[in-house]
Amino acid sequence: AFEEVNLVLRGGNYGWNTLEGNHCFSPRSGCDASGTILPVIEYGSNKGCSVIGGYVYRGSEIPDLAGTYLYGDFCSGEVHGFRYENNAVVDHSLLVDSGFMITSFGEGENGEIYVLSQRGDIYRLTSGEP
Repeated sequence: AFEEVNLVLRGGNYGWNTLEGNHCFSPRSGCDASGTILPVIEYGSNKGCSVIGGYVYRGSEIPDLAGTYLYGDFCSGEVHGFRYENNAVVDHSLLVDSGFMITSFGEGENGEIYVLSQRGDIYRLTSGEP
């Protein structure tokens, strides 16, 4: 019912299968989340069906995205980005509504980001400016 993005720490307990996102999974209510690390981002199935992890943008073609973590969703085709500063998500926004079934991301040697679709196509993320 929920998709999540986690900041992964060695040995971290992200709650599965007690939690799904920030919500009780088993049991459905009154679960004990102590000792777990909650996600930095979560969204419900009304926004997508499968989060596709990406990369922190380190390219030079889109300077405004420097340091932004990019991720997508298989069903919605949306690509989102956020920065994580001082233990909090900042600047979280929808970057692209691609319409593609996103299966993966790739990073070029120059730090530019590529989006892969279920159709087998590969797209480079651009600023959209001339």
